[in-house]
Amino acid sequence: MNNNEFLQRVKNGLKHSSERRLTLKVFQVIKNFLQESDYIQEFKFPSSRFLSESLGISRDTIEKAYELLENEKLVYRVKGKGTFSIPSQIPRTIQEESNFSLPEQLIQLETLFFDQNLDFFADGMPEVRNFPFKKWYDTEKLALEQNGLNIFLKDNTQGLPLLRQEIANLVNTQRHSRVQPENILIVNSTQQALYLCGRVLFHPNDRVIMENPYYSNASHLFKMMGLNIHYCDIDAQGLMIERCHHLTDIKAIYVTPASQYPTGIQMSMQRKKEIVAYARQQNSFIIEDDYDALLLNRSENDAILGLDSCQRTIYIGSFSKYILPSLRMSYMILPSALVDAFTRYRNYIDGSAPSQYFQTILGKFMQRGYYAEYLTQMQRIYHERYEAFIFYFHQYLSEFCFIHEHSPAMQVACYFKENLPDELEESLVQAAALKNISLTRLSQFYAQHPSYGFVLGFSSLNPTEIKSCMLQLHGLITTELKRVNNIIVP
Repeated sequence: MNNNEFLQRVKNGLKHSSERRLTLKVFQVIKNFLQESDYIQEFKFPSSRFLSESLGISRDTIEKAYELLENEKLVYRVKGKGTFSIPSQIPRTIQEESNFSLPEQLIQLETLFFDQNLDFFADGMPEVRNFPFKKWYDTEKLALEQNGLNIFLKDNTQGLPLLRQEIANLVNTQRHSRVQPENILIVNSTQQALYLCGRVLFHPNDRVIMENPYYSNASHLFKMMGLNIHYCDIDAQGLMIERCHHLTDIKAIYVTPASQYPTGIQMSMQRKKEIVAYARQQNSFIIEDDYDALLLNRSENDAILGLDSCQRTIYIGSFSKYILPSLRMSYMILPSALVDAFTRYRNYIDGSAPSQYFQTILGKFMQRGYYAEYLTQMQRIYHERYEAFIFYFHQYLSEFCFIHEHSPAMQVACYFKENLPDELEESLVQAAALKNISLTRLSQFYAQHPSYGFVLGFSSLNPTEIKSCMLQLHGLITTELKRVNNIIVP
């Protein structure tokens, strides 16, 4: 390649670059040129003067870009001779694909985890457009001023004392419990919390009770760990634990009582007390997954944690669904006897607690009252969106589906009416996928007696967007119903 060809490549690259700082723009364009060209032979670059005059850019800018390239060992410079690329020592080879045989349980995970559409009924996705970023930035600045470089160090403790104290205050106030900071463990996610439960508490073939329908991430995880899961049906009051009295050697009961997933049923106080009594009788743990209890300001919804006087309850809470999904911050409230074991196992698999940097910012964000203020604001917004969802559901989907009685939640389970074929569910999922839309099948959450339909999340959509998605879904159902039944739908 000669200098004219190189110059044309650089001009085209500069034209399409989104980088606003000119020195970095020139540096990135030439860097991309080198990486894409994969030179085996040495290439002499045009002089900084020639490149400056040809591009209409100051010579100082070109010199700084060449210096950045030299720092990354992409070029070397010889005084009085010029700037040269460093020849690649490894020639480009044709890549051949290898056929690997993956374990069956890993293949099953492909259907469990998928990229959701943020603009189409994404299940469990919070609204981020209303987040008070200015207050977050101010808190970040304060954290750096007060804590200095210490917040960038690893944290091998249960978590920062400030954050654990603020979580204890939150749970005690909002969930009517009596939590001490010493019983709180900071983890990366709800899924990590469940993994820790599986590794610390259970052995293969231990028996665990789960709701039917169930939270699929927990069910698949426990199955992969070789646990023996007994799925117990629910009714309008929640888990029917009385149907499990014939069972023995129950190691744990996993429940989502504040808002049962995926039905949205709020467990009655009587059922919560029955579960506590059952766990005492069986000498079992209760794993209480409180994934969205604070989002819609539900009344008369005390946590099981506050009803359990025998310290059998492991409470799991998350910040990912409340503020920023990428924050990756959750917590566990553990019986005193389990705190040390869970902390050591978390450090074993992760090396430390989640980022001390983000722990510090979040703790101060809560301490300054910003988190409670934002939570109150979002409870109002989510309730408005829930009402909009119900309104547009009756307008556009009620001819095909119905909704069981439930408490307002971040997602709504929509059930096919009896006259619709069960096959329509899978057909809809496939048709939606062709439009790059991911629909969540309702039947996948049932171990027995499945219901068909879909689970729709609305919390990340404003009322206008909810209406638009309802119209799209109405069109999809109408088209697929014609195809499946081979009839014309009026």
